[in-house]
Amino acid sequence: MKRKELVIIMETPDYIKRRRKRKQQYLRVRLGILQLMHVPSLNLVWLPIIAGAVFLWVEKDMVFKFFDVPGLLFPIYRCVVMALVVLIPILCVIAMLDVIGERTARTDEAKLYIAFSAKELRNGCPILMEKRNVKGDVTIREFYSDIPMKSWIEKKEELADAFNCHFVGEQIFYGGKSDGKRIVIVTAKGRKPVPRGNLYDDEF
Repeated sequence: MKRKELVIIMETPDYIKRRRKRKQQYLRVRLGILQLMHVPSLNLVWLPIIAGAVFLWVEKDMVFKFFDVPGLLFPIYRCVVMALVVLIPILCVIAMLDVIGERTARTDEAKLYIAFSAKELRNGCPILMEKRNVKGDVTIREFYSDIPMKSWIEKKEELADAFNCHFVGEQIFYGGKSDGKRIVIVTAKGRKPVPRGNLYDDEF
């Protein structure tokens, strides 16, 4: 198969959707981890998971006796149970990080549907990568976006309306090492009136 044909096959709509889905799943977990760092109170969610993991480990012998397994198969059964005792808490941790990331991103990403047109969102809504509060009411949001920087700047007022905020500081810039896919916006709560100049005639 020629290289050009391979590229065409790889870039089918289904492949692009699957690739975006994998990217979104990774960024949700990443966002969950960052939120635990930015909002320490969220770490309370680990208490039931830790309690469950300790219970499984302490009571693993009870699990061994739950089924009447023939002696020949018992070593295999024991290995399976031990693997589950370790695997279940790990899966719970990943699921919890995904839930935290999803709940954090859902509201902000929904607001982007208000600011951008359907044409601009044809490749999918930007994915929230990070969100943190600094200096009181100032919020920094970073998105993984297929929408170019030019469109973000042009839609600045629409974004401000959707988020009920005003832009501060450097306002909109590239994230990472000037990665064109990573867009950072810096905002503060509340709208500011747009300057309209003099609304009266000096001659009157």
